[in-house]
Amino acid sequence: MAAAEKLAGFVGVLFFAAAGIGWLETLPGLRSLPLGRGLGLAYLLGVAWVAGSLYALSHFGGVPLHRSALSAVAALPVVVGFVARVVLGSAARRPRPRRRRRWLEAAAFVVAAAVCLGAVAEAVTNPLHDWDGRMTWATQARYVRAEATVDARVLAEPQWYVTHPQYPLLLPVAQVAALELTGAGDDVHAFRLLYVAFLPVFLLVLYGFPRRRVKRRTAALTVMAAALLPYPAFFPTGGAVSAYSDLPLACFYGAGLLLLLRVRPGFSDGVAAGALLAAAVLSKNEGTPLALAALALAALAGLRRPGRLRRLAPVGIAALFVALAIVLLVSWRAGIPNRYDEAYGSLFSLAALWPAAVNRLPLLLPKIRYEMIALDHWNLFWSVAPLVLLAGWRGLGRRGAAYLAAGALAPLAVAWIAYTLSLDAAQTVRMSWNRFLLQASIPLLTLFSFALDDLLRRVRWLRRKVEP
Repeated sequence: MAAAEKLAGFVGVLFFAAAGIGWLETLPGLRSLPLGRGLGLAYLLGVAWVAGSLYALSHFGGVPLHRSALSAVAALPVVVGFVARVVLGSAARRPRPRRRRRWLEAAAFVVAAAVCLGAVAEAVTNPLHDWDGRMTWATQARYVRAEATVDARVLAEPQWYVTHPQYPLLLPVAQVAALELTGAGDDVHAFRLLYVAFLPVFLLVLYGFPRRRVKRRTAALTVMAAALLPYPAFFPTGGAVSAYSDLPLACFYGAGLLLLLRVRPGFSDGVAAGALLAAAVLSKNEGTPLALAALALAALAGLRRPGRLRRLAPVGIAALFVALAIVLLVSWRAGIPNRYDEAYGSLFSLAALWPAAVNRLPLLLPKIRYEMIALDHWNLFWSVAPLVLLAGWRGLGRRGAAYLAAGALAPLAVAWIAYTLSLDAAQTVRMSWNRFLLQASIPLLTLFSFALDDLLRRVRWLRRKVEP
């Protein structure tokens, strides 16, 4: 990849981050977030806003997906954020005391930075070489860019061979935006950095959002463990170096769920969570059930606290965003004949699920276990994590842990429904279980941090190891 092409990839990442920072400046409840957590959330909001807005403008308004439309969409949050910054000034930001970084936090930062830089090096050195990324997402991005519309004729006309033509287009539209921004050619793979950037975002979310419930040492250990997992970073069928949408979906869904499950969620949390869950709907087929699950869990959590109506207001705001995204997706799909697709929706029925959902357990559970203990996927993490969860079981009694557990089970429930309906369930497990596990990883790893924090508090010799 030439130097100019590498620069194009970095410019695209900074472009999305700038748009997200603009929106963060307009949300009073999120303006005072620590730098790391704020940058991670800003990137997610930037991708959600830019790609989601272009998706809607192209479909409903016929706006061509050229640089002029891209610039206008991105300029809006930047201008609004600048005005909010000038008007609100620094008074809205609570000063934070400077804290001395301990060796464990420094080590976690070094490990995470090394892994992320390795993924960046791979992305700027080699072309995309995964299967679905080239066959589906990057190819759809080419169709969309060639006709400058999400309603490209090659998708809408049934005589053309297109795999999964009804797959949501948020990430392909983001690819188009990244390439249009610098005028890069169709053969340029600079958009790979768009996906790689989700890896540091994934780690920042894991460090930042549980931090009010666990100690810094625990958050650092959790991030270090997550950074050393091969699958999220380097595996070509779903990791950051691929062009699969599973890591972006994991970030949108996980961050949106954590925002809604904050101790005192407010208006800003509802807006941000709604934007992220709407992006989840527009990222993958399973994004819709996951977004609805997040809303349902947040509503249940709000109903169990004093001041129910006030607690439910952020959920209602988020639900509005999700509803708009579902309307967009349904309207867009209405003009696209489905073909060359598993079409699980047409197979779904109670008769198909029962008793197959139970009968397939003996066949599929060993295959699922094999995927989770494979060293090239997850190292030893899923062999060790259950022991940590058992030893630190008291930490799983913390507020919100039950809803996080249900949130972690939601992607796995979607997976099991797919396996129940599949004609070749064993092959489907081999191809997709790790991707569903990745989608569940943020709530799962947050629960892991709760248990680990309890373990470090109670076991004195272990605490001395991490706090010399």
